[in-house]
Amino acid sequence: MSIDQFLEQEISLKKLELYIIDLPQLITFKSAIGVRKSRRAMIVKWVDKDGYCGYGECSCRPDPFYSDEFLKGSTLMIQDFLFERIKKAKTYGAFIDTMKKIRGWNFTKASLEFALNDLLLKKHGYDILSTIKLDKLEKVPVGISLGLQPNYKTLKKKVEESIALGYSRLKFKINPETNPKDFKKIQQQYPDVYLSFDANGSFYEKDFPVMEEFAKLKVMIEQPFPPSRLDIAKKARKKLSPMFVCLDESVKSMGDLKITNTLNLINELNLKPGRVGGLYNSILMLEYCKKKNIPCWIGGMFETGIGRTANLRVAQFLPNAQAHDLSPSHRYFAEDIIDNPIEMTKKGKVKMSELNYAHVNKKRLKKHTVSKIVIE
Repeated sequence: MSIDQFLEQEISLKKLELYIIDLPQLITFKSAIGVRKSRRAMIVKWVDKDGYCGYGECSCRPDPFYSDEFLKGSTLMIQDFLFERIKKAKTYGAFIDTMKKIRGWNFTKASLEFALNDLLLKKHGYDILSTIKLDKLEKVPVGISLGLQPNYKTLKKKVEESIALGYSRLKFKINPETNPKDFKKIQQQYPDVYLSFDANGSFYEKDFPVMEEFAKLKVMIEQPFPPSRLDIAKKARKKLSPMFVCLDESVKSMGDLKITNTLNLINELNLKPGRVGGLYNSILMLEYCKKKNIPCWIGGMFETGIGRTANLRVAQFLPNAQAHDLSPSHRYFAEDIIDNPIEMTKKGKVKMSELNYAHVNKKRLKKHTVSKIVIE
């Protein structure tokens, strides 16, 4: 089945259930965006006219610090604008077209598409990812994303722990206050470690001297400059040592991807299905990256097993990616809200045979739900 044929797939919507959850984390995570102690998110349950249901996770943060989307806004967007429109859609294509009329709110739209595809997979045995004509990996390599570290001693300890666990890549959060000399030491002591950085758009032109030192380390730097400041990114290309730049927040659409590629501002893409508006858009971007030889891997927003499973199912179509930011459940939570928590082998890979779709544990979902909204 082609993707165009899949767009003719019949769908229906009887009701949506929105679960606002607060899932405690094992550790506090600190980045240039802020500090997070729990995963507060919205889980969408789509129920069709035949009684089948599917689950999707809205990956936006509770605050508008990563993007202009935030949790309370997402619930209102679905209640006040999206539900009335998508319930009229009779086909998958009509569903996609209806959501296009609302600008922005990609994470919110994606959560609905995730839930719909989860339903279709359970109901028919296929979903939109079934249209991808590529071999699927049996085991997906995953990396680890580590927060800002207070000193070199702690940094070194995190590196040693991550190596022992078998992660395929170590990615550290950085900001203008981070000392690049600490990472130079790590490179010297652990030359075989695949090291990379994520600045979350925290560097500006005034920070070029510090960024220059990071550039000299010759590793991937994710989103060094603010998402909308392509002017700074362009100046950096001319003034700083060559950098291997991976974009994240700057790419929310196919247009963003094409513009940054045309301007030679992107070497690699961190594709987060939620950030780009869902699975349909993700497939289009994967095809473009393949055509333009842009390396691509799948990132996450510290999702529960529901969102993480959806992301891993996309990642299995990228055999050339060194690693994806999709660590197992136990890395973040004492208990996940799916029956079979995502696990990793000693060689840093997730077996996909156990992840056809997320098996939601209803008791744990209820336990960690702080509020519930039913729309019908």
